[in-house]
Order: sequence, then structure tokens, then C-alpha cells
Amino acid sequence: MLEPVKTESSPRPVERVEGGSRLHKGTGAARPLVSIIVVLFRDRAECIRLLQNISSFDRREFELIVIDGGSDDGTVEVLREWDDKIDYWLSEPDAGIYDAMNKGIAAARGEYILHLNAGDTLKSIPRETLSACLKDQVDVASFAVAMDKNEIFLPETGFPMKVGNTWHHQGTFYRRTPDLIYNTTYRVYADFDLNQRMFKSGKRVHLSRQIVSHHRRDGLSEGTRNFNEVYRIIYHNFGAKYVTTAFFWFPYGALRRATKRRLVYLLSLIGKSWPER
Repeated sequence: MLEPVKTESSPRPVERVEGGSRLHKGTGAARPLVSIIVVLFRDRAECIRLLQNISSFDRREFELIVIDGGSDDGTVEVLREWDDKIDYWLSEPDAGIYDAMNKGIAAARGEYILHLNAGDTLKSIPRETLSACLKDQVDVASFAVAMDKNEIFLPETGFPMKVGNTWHHQGTFYRRTPDLIYNTTYRVYADFDLNQRMFKSGKRVHLSRQIVSHHRRDGLSEGTRNFNEVYRIIYHNFGAKYVTTAFFWFPYGALRRATKRRLVYLLSLIGKSWPER
């Protein structure tokens, strides 16, 4: 559910550059409800598109943090141009996408964290639902995500989380707590590991069928080339028994999810929605 892991293809600048309105105005204001963290690397055009997309929403509903991996393609110049519309941005080399995400979390001040990456589009900010979740001390609020080919990813919890990633990364708001950190030893599926750890530790979870973003399905984690990492994560979090179960579950789970997504799409054509739990 993430964009490709960043790789070294040419020399990169080593300097650290940062900016954003927070550096000029300070952090004395009340904590925002949501921190939107955008991670980029050498994708100037996508940086502009994402900033335009996110800036169309009411700035009072969130803070925006952009972490760039030390790009040398003009991305930093774009961030400087948008300085007053970004709460905080940082550009410096990193150890991969999850290292960058951890930097974003460390800089965040919001009650909940949402990650968006290249290819994603923000559709809505569920402020009322998140405010209620905060009052109820909900740790994970996972929402639906629109994808290519009119598909919709619907979040689930319970047993399916033990054998597959059922909280879409670009639709899940995590309460900002000390244990909200990605294991950077995983290069492609550290978001799955985080979700399993959250589920295993008994975090309070809220599921919603409301669509909050669109995710373009062309990232590295959409393929099977690094799928052995998924099995390592399941083994580490739940043991060998669930690795075996997952092996047989994936074909069934894929068919089940595809059927549900098609039903959601058909319901939308007649003006109805998939019922909330």
C-alpha cells in the first residue's frame, strides 16, 4: 500500500534543509486534531499535485508535514515556495520510506496521524468521527479507501488481521502515542507490522466505511516480489501456525475482498452505501 522504496541512483546532497510556517510562528497554538504526513523522494511533479490537493481543505482541520529524502530534482524549491502553507517540512537523506515516516511522526503535533504518499489523493477529513474517537480514546480509526478500477478497500479487524493487512495505510488514522513507530528493518511492509502490533496489543479500534482517500495501486507493496517479508512479519507477531494459515488464506481473502468491493461499487450505482458496523 506504499510507494516504492527509495534507492540510490546518483549522488545526493547531504545537507539538512527545513522550513514551514511552524518555524516562523512557533508551536504555541493548540494541538491540531490531525497531522497529515507526506513522504516524498525525487518526485517534484507529484509533490506539487499533492500540495495542491491537500491545500484545498480547511487548514484549521489539520497540520501538514512533508518529509523529503534529500531530493535534487527541484522538490526542495517547491517546498520553499509553499513554505507558508506547510506547517513543517524537512529534506535530508534517510534510510528508506519508513525512516522518513518515523521522522514525520516525531515532528507531528496532531492527536491523530495520517500518512499520504506519492500517488495518493486526500478525499475527506472525518473531523466529527475523529473528534468522537479522541473522546472515546480510540487508538486506531480505519476508514475506506478508493482505488483504481472502481474498487474500494473496506477495513476489517479480528482474525483477518492475523493473516493479512486489513487496515489500509492511507485510510488509517493512528493516535499519536510513544509506540507509534515503524520497524525500519522491514523495507516494504512495515505498515503491516505496525498494524499487527497494534491489533495484538489490544488497541481500541474504530472502523468506518467512509472514504477518506484514493490510492493508486502501482506501489512496490502491491506486487509479490517482496512477499516473504509478509510471512516474516506474521511469524514474528503470531507464530508459525498463522504463517501456514496465511498461505491458504490469501487466495480466499483476495476473492472475498474483490467480491465485497464489487458489491460496494454496485450499491453506489443505485445510491446506496455499504452498511456501517
